[in-house]
Amino acid sequence: MVRSYCYKYAKVQLLVAELVSDCLKCCTEDSDDSMAKVITYSGAILEACMRKLVFYHEIVGFIEEEKDKFPTVKSSIFFNSPPQLVVLAQEGQHKETISIDNWKREHMLQFLEEKVKPTSARI
Repeated sequence: MVRSYCYKYAKVQLLVAELVSDCLKCCTEDSDDSMAKVITYSGAILEACMRKLVFYHEIVGFIEEEKDKFPTVKSSIFFNSPPQLVVLAQEGQHKETISIDNWKREHMLQFLEEKVKPTSARI
């Protein structure tokens, strides 16, 4: 009885080790230079409909008081467009569109400070 139990236990341990090993294949090790892994963008375009902006006080506050701190962020008016941030690749080309209609001002500031390069972009 003891031998059977030990054999099953050893077999389970081997299977668990194989699963863990297989699971860790796609993981990357954390390094001290964690900023090297952070995706950054060359610039961004804040798009919104002027008529809808009255419903987004946080975004209006950002545009009026904070946007000038980010020279690579431009604003554009698009009819009937919900507030969104179009982030640009290194070549100034559209990379991704992010909906920001539920973001607060501090979320926008944090995202732009961490993800968008402060140098000029070709927009």
